[in-house]
Amino acid sequence: MKAAHDEEETRTIETRLSHPQLYPVLEQLLSFFASLRHRLWRDLVIKSMNINELKRDYIKDFGLTARQFNSLAKELSAKELALEEIRKERLSKLATAIKSNKEAIGKAEKAIIGSEKDLKAIGTYRQKIKTWQQSSAKKQPKKPKMPASIRGKFTDQIKQEIRRKQHYIHQKKRRLNILTHKFDKLNANKSLSLCFGSKAAFKNQYHLDAEKFENHEEWLEDFRLKRSSQVFFLGSSDETAGNQTVQYDPNQQTLKLRLPNALPFVSHGTHISFDAFVFPEHLRAVFLSNLSKPGPDARKNQKTNGPLSYRLVRRINPHTLEKAYYIQVSFSVPAPEKQTELSRGAVGIDLNADHLAVTETDRFGNYLDSFILPFNLKELATEQTKAIIGDLSAVIVDHALATGKALAIEELDFEEKKKALREQVKERRTFLSAFAYAQFQKAIHSKARAQGLELIAVNPAYTSLIGAYKYQGLDISSHEKAALAIARRAQAYGEGLQVFQGTLPTQVMMSEKTEFEKGSRHVWGFYGDNRQKIRRLLIEPDIRPLLPIKRALSLAKGHPSLYQSLTVTWQERLGESLHRDSA
Repeated sequence: MKAAHDEEETRTIETRLSHPQLYPVLEQLLSFFASLRHRLWRDLVIKSMNINELKRDYIKDFGLTARQFNSLAKELSAKELALEEIRKERLSKLATAIKSNKEAIGKAEKAIIGSEKDLKAIGTYRQKIKTWQQSSAKKQPKKPKMPASIRGKFTDQIKQEIRRKQHYIHQKKRRLNILTHKFDKLNANKSLSLCFGSKAAFKNQYHLDAEKFENHEEWLEDFRLKRSSQVFFLGSSDETAGNQTVQYDPNQQTLKLRLPNALPFVSHGTHISFDAFVFPEHLRAVFLSNLSKPGPDARKNQKTNGPLSYRLVRRINPHTLEKAYYIQVSFSVPAPEKQTELSRGAVGIDLNADHLAVTETDRFGNYLDSFILPFNLKELATEQTKAIIGDLSAVIVDHALATGKALAIEELDFEEKKKALREQVKERRTFLSAFAYAQFQKAIHSKARAQGLELIAVNPAYTSLIGAYKYQGLDISSHEKAALAIARRAQAYGEGLQVFQGTLPTQVMMSEKTEFEKGSRHVWGFYGDNRQKIRRLLIEPDIRPLLPIKRALSLAKGHPSLYQSLTVTWQERLGESLHRDSA
């Protein structure tokens, strides 16, 4: 469990440059740094050359300042770390998939062994019946009794099932070989590969007609523009105006950009200046606060309250092909004062493919309230998906702020979330896309932090099973029970096997509970051992329709994208419910 309310956050604002006389210089600057970026990637990452020697050579040969070299090196180091993390994640996913395939193969092979035993038992029984029928003894022997294990089973059906399982195993083994080959290949290849400008843009040269390029030269020009679309200038609070390369004067409203000491820029001097330069109103005050001089508690060499890192970006209008240039500045934003407290209770969130389950607890971890927020992201454009997810996050954050309680969510682990969703009813076991899951996590973190909401991320392990078993007496959905388990976990309350005394007259699985408590294993072992039984007894029967209640519609009224989605979902699911009832 970890608190997601950080001390500070990096934010970025941008302004479009309206100085056409300087556009040629900016284009030269972008191309110049793009060329050096590719060269430095080769020298620093691929060849693993000494960074201090590279710094000396690049300053001497290409006229860079030390800070400009540091900016390139910092950017490429970040890309290297990102690629390493992606590689580790891919290896982890492949290992998980390999393990899953091996388990599926083992399970199918055991099923075949069981089916073959049934065939043998049927054959033995038939032989006994044949012997009994052919018996010529004066006293007719008693007819052999059919074993209970083969009652209702037929040879043809069992043979057909064995053939189906054998085909299934064959396909799984093919898949396993592919996954193993990918894993071994990726694990053996330690070198990092990066295509500046994107692989998709690079591969467009093989599909000129489909991508509407007249010839290879036109594609090459487009690809080079994509490779040189931005350049980054690292800032430091120990430098004048927070950055040695780009410096902004709020009094004169001018922005100065330090040029490299290279031949292409000799005619322009050491700097170019942008007059009448104003950043947008949004977060301008925070930006100027970072730019201002530090107080008496500052470090010896500190010149600004915070570092200011700038980025020059070029964008091209796909319709008019007009180029536009922007200056972005990134700086730290202090966290607002917390408006909620975990000591008051928690609001737990269980995210599913088609709805959010929200459950509120008091300071003792007792259930108080819950509701469902359905949504539909199928066949929606990316921007529509973002809008609905943004509205969902806003509703949840507003609800938590109104209660004054901390918000509890699951840690960002898409693979773990998929495992948790497998515990749900088959009809509801639709998985979120990785994009939608990551987008929700991003939106909820951003909005919670901006509002001063305490956000607690917890391990999602067994929350669906714990909710279904411990709170089987509550007359709420299994998803709301999972949200209750998440809220209580954020509050660090125990997850023992005591069942909530609610509306059910008796507790199920008493014998399994008694047997487990004789040992000393962690309580999660009980849920792991009895996963299938809990699903069958307590989760699968929960097939209530996920209709948006009036409360959900009321909460979404100020959020048009979500409200429209809820209205459409209401109509669709109400129609499905009426159709099921009539059938």
